[in-house]
Amino acid sequence: MGFQGRLRGGRSIVKRGFLFGLGSFLIVAVIGGLIGALLGTARLAAIIEALICIPLSIVVIRRASLAPPHRSRLQAVFGWLLGFLVIDAAIFVAIGVAILVPLLVK
Repeated sequence: MGFQGRLRGGRSIVKRGFLFGLGSFLIVAVIGGLIGALLGTARLAAIIEALICIPLSIVVIRRASLAPPHRSRLQAVFGWLLGFLVIDAAIFVAIGVAILVPLLVK
């Protein structure tokens, strides 16, 4: 079955939850960015983020609605958490690499 498990045709079991989690993260990012813009901390960046994340979240949530349903609630929750935290994990790894590479070069 593998890490995510597969359905016939190679589709992932946690695809629906992952996409809903990713869409949720994008919506939360827009809300956080717009709150930051209202507070006056990076207005242009928040507006650009909103202009990118709003259409992207709509596309992701529509794709999630078309994905096959989960077999269990545990798979749904796992997929949602994975989708919600994947961007945070990628940023964390990028920052870690940016810090460690100069230290390893010395």
